[in-house]
Amino acid sequence: MDETSRGVMRFVIPLALFIVGGLAGWFGHSFASTPPNVPSIAMYQDWRLMCPSPSNTTASCAMVQDVVDAQRGAEIAHLALGKTKTGLEMIVTMPYDVLLAPGMGISVGTDAVRVYPYQTCNGVGCIATIPVDDKLLASLRSASQARILFAMLNNKPVGLPFSLKGFDDANDAFSNNEARRTSWWGRLWS
Repeated sequence: MDETSRGVMRFVIPLALFIVGGLAGWFGHSFASTPPNVPSIAMYQDWRLMCPSPSNTTASCAMVQDVVDAQRGAEIAHLALGKTKTGLEMIVTMPYDVLLAPGMGISVGTDAVRVYPYQTCNGVGCIATIPVDDKLLASLRSASQARILFAMLNNKPVGLPFSLKGFDDANDAFSNNEARRTSWWGRLWS
C-alpha cells in the first residue's frame, strides 16, 4: 500500500467504526428503553396523567382530578382534560342532583366566571364540556385557585374549589407525551 492509500484508510476506518457504533447505539437504545406496551398513570400533586399504551395511536392522554367536598369527604365532580376531535377540552362530570337549566360555571383566579351548559346526563352523572383555549389554559397554569360553580336541585348555589397544585407539571408532561405520540420524529427518538 502506498502512503496515500494508508492516509485514506486512517480516515475511512475510524469514520466507518463511528457510523457503525452510532447505529448500534441507536438500535440498542430503541430495544433497551422502549416502554412496555401498557397504559401509564403518573401523579403530579393533585392531578393524574393517564396515558394509553404506546401502541394505541388513536387515543390520547388525559389529565384527571376528582373534586371532593371537604365537609362530606365525598367526590362531587370529576375533571378530565384531554384532546378530542374538536381540540383540547375539559370534561366535567357532576352528580345527578344538579339543576340543569343554568348549566355550570368555572372560575379561575380573578378571571370572570365562564358558564357552560350540560350536554347530557348518563350512567356516571351530568356532563359539561369546556373548550380549553389558550387563554383558559394560561389562567389554569398561572392561577392559585379555581372553583366549579353549580346549582343544586333546591336552587342552592354551590362553589366547589378544585386544586391547581401540580397542574403546570401535569400539563407539561401531557404536552410532551402527546407530542411523542403524534409525531413520527418523537416516536423515533423516544
